[in-house]
Amino acid sequence: MRRHLSLFGIVAAAGSLAACGGGSDEVTSSTVPPTTPETTAAPTTVPPTTVPPTTVPVTTAPPTTAPPTTAPPTTAPPTTVPPPPAAENPATFFATTDLGLVEVDVASGTIVATVDDFFNGDGLFRGNIRLTPGRETIYFSEGYEDSWYACESSVGAIGSIDVASGVIENLTGGTTAELSPDGTKMIFIDSDVCLPDPEAPELWVLTPYDRAVVRDLATGTDTVYPSATPPDVYDAPTSVRWADMHADGSLLVQLGSGDVHRIPAGATGVIQDFPVAFTTDALPWDVVGDRIIATVYGAEGSSDLVSIDITTGATTPLASAEVYMAVGVGDEGQLIAVADSPIEVEPGVALTIVDLPPDGYYYDLDW
Repeated sequence: MRRHLSLFGIVAAAGSLAACGGGSDEVTSSTVPPTTPETTAAPTTVPPTTVPPTTVPVTTAPPTTAPPTTAPPTTAPPTTVPPPPAAENPATFFATTDLGLVEVDVASGTIVATVDDFFNGDGLFRGNIRLTPGRETIYFSEGYEDSWYACESSVGAIGSIDVASGVIENLTGGTTAELSPDGTKMIFIDSDVCLPDPEAPELWVLTPYDRAVVRDLATGTDTVYPSATPPDVYDAPTSVRWADMHADGSLLVQLGSGDVHRIPAGATGVIQDFPVAFTTDALPWDVVGDRIIATVYGAEGSSDLVSIDITTGATTPLASAEVYMAVGVGDEGQLIAVADSPIEVEPGVALTIVDLPPDGYYYDLDW
């Protein structure tokens, strides 16, 4: 389904220790021999002399307190955690062909299953396929040949097809169905506007899209977010061009002006009541994390695939082709693309490019 180093430094401090040495004084003693008198005198008794004791005062050296030694702080360089490994690509993708809806092996390009032989044909055009996270159901948008003759057909329709059985269910009017990351909600755009076409008011009608709708797939309950001013032409600044849901439950809605409004989870009201996150002329494919995968189409039909930061609006180029490039986005942001001309991929971008089938074309794909 679509919807998308280690360096340690150790700093050590070393100190040096200095030692100093001292000298000594040498004392020489002298001995005098005793002298013996030749006469003998009467013995004289000398009273003993008592020398008073001499007390040497104790000298107390003042305590010496060495200042604490504080090692300079050691700051380790910041450690950058390596990014997680890239998500593994699915083994197969789903694509619309001239007539059918098929499942294709990525490695070999071989069609491994045909979900519906006549998915398109007889004035019926189906595309914008969106695969559920469990890969059991595909949601799609439906248009009709000469649809401009009636309001209901001009708006289009949304349906689903069971991958295993091929059973198709018609769900609602509208177009450009997207799925929430958890697969519990369907987001699409719809119109309550039906105006005579100025070019042939007696024959044709205009149904510019004027609302974003979030449907709870379990209950069927719809939450509608209308534009403040109903558009009177398809490319009016107040027309609704696309809507999808972020993983946090907030809704992203792009208007014809290019403004992308972000509506908090659970909030209701008019689209323009909520702040503009960024502005872009690129047409989105899917929301991947905090970025949108989108394509900028050139006047001559070229395709520039980009990634847009939904907070800042900063745009990063991913790939380009001189013609229309169909793009699929996996559950974890894996990218797959096909075009009828070489696709130039920017350095470092992980993009799987598949070949067109022999004598055929892939108009839309998802994995």
